[in-house]
Amino acid sequence: MIELMRPFLPAALIATLLAVAMPPVHADLPDLGDVSAASLSGADEAQIGRDAFRAMRESELVIDDAEVNAYLNQIGQKLSSGAQMPGMHFTYFAVDDNGINAFAMPGGYIGVNRGLILTTQSEAELASVLGHETAHVTQHHMARMKAASAPNQLLVLAAIVAGALAAGTGNGNAAFGAINAGIGLSLSNQLSYSRDFEREADRVGMQYMSGAGFDARAMPTFFERLQNASRYSDNNALAFLRTHPVTIERISEGQDRAASYPLRMRADSTDYLLVREKLRTEQLAPDEAIRYYQSALNNRQFLNEGAQYYGLARAKLAARDVAGARKAIVQAERLLPDNAMLVSLNAEIIRASGDSAGALARYRKGLETYPSARTLIYGELDTLITIGPRSAALARLKEQQLRWPNDPELYRREASLYADRDPLRYHAALGNAFYFEGRDNAALEQYQLAAAAPGDDFYLRSSIEARQRELAARIKADGKKAR
Repeated sequence: MIELMRPFLPAALIATLLAVAMPPVHADLPDLGDVSAASLSGADEAQIGRDAFRAMRESELVIDDAEVNAYLNQIGQKLSSGAQMPGMHFTYFAVDDNGINAFAMPGGYIGVNRGLILTTQSEAELASVLGHETAHVTQHHMARMKAASAPNQLLVLAAIVAGALAAGTGNGNAAFGAINAGIGLSLSNQLSYSRDFEREADRVGMQYMSGAGFDARAMPTFFERLQNASRYSDNNALAFLRTHPVTIERISEGQDRAASYPLRMRADSTDYLLVREKLRTEQLAPDEAIRYYQSALNNRQFLNEGAQYYGLARAKLAARDVAGARKAIVQAERLLPDNAMLVSLNAEIIRASGDSAGALARYRKGLETYPSARTLIYGELDTLITIGPRSAALARLKEQQLRWPNDPELYRREASLYADRDPLRYHAALGNAFYFEGRDNAALEQYQLAAAAPGDDFYLRSSIEARQRELAARIKADGKKAR
């Protein structure tokens, strides 16, 4: 059960989502592409997806893990590059739900449940799901369903909102179930469209997979395995099958289509193997995770031995067994190629042992090899903030902000450096964090507090005033759309 603490959607956002959902349908337009564009514009799709993603993130349905989401976006961008859609930005993210499911929202937002990632038995299987969902976006299936049946589109958006509200009650599984049910209704309420869309997503998704270097045969293989599993027990696989109806004919068609692609014997990446185990350790209690990994290692039941030691190291660290974690990470590093995730966990273990200077050295050595690894950047900054001096932490933070000016996590660390010292810069930094997360009301509130705080910094105050005007205008415009 996921415990969600914050409320989900304000009434204005609900109204905005539903208002955007119902523009007039022009049935006399000549083809599906034009109908979908007239029915739900690119701007509408982007706004719906952005608002729904922001709401899910605020309710902590999105797994806010830099390593996990960086990996998903890395593999997702390889797939979506085959779409050749200039100006289209895709966002791939992990969802804090143990059910086996994935979904695509308007505007290129593609979510995949923790449970589905753990169910895959190869990176190609995960790529098959992400490719399939990417195809739903690139083929504008939601907009085309809207063009065919406007009430259906209203129902799917209402379901997203219903899931959002359920999340606010603390029932994360029910919340995400409502969201998935709505998306499933959008794609399967009318079987003629459902079959066409699912087959088209299979076909196009396979093109993306093969173009990215994955074996297209993994798609029908994974779908068939889920269908077979569902025959023997009412398990989590049914969630995926309900929202992505799979038939014997569809699997057979997929197998025939995949046979036309070249066979690609591609080894799973280290990132894939480690992300799976990181997600598993976050799903299980520390003692339970330790038993799981020890049993898997003793019985030789695993995809990769080194990844099992990585998971064991994470589980031992969570159980505050620093010595055990150190032994496990040494084994993982012995068995696996060098990887930023291994460096990050090693530094985390060193820091947990009380050796902050050693941890700082490990982070910095890792950044020489992986200068863009966000977890190493965050780890170095957090260690500097802890051990000081404050000036060194602030100088390093400013360097990273020049490289990553839109990263809200950097602004949160900046705020921590100014807390109880400089109200102007504290509230401005926190406002920037909210701003780049798309949380307009929270950002405006922080900018207002910054504007009222003492302090002389003409440039900073000018930027705060500009952001206040921008946000006030956007919030006002959203309010008008909601009416």
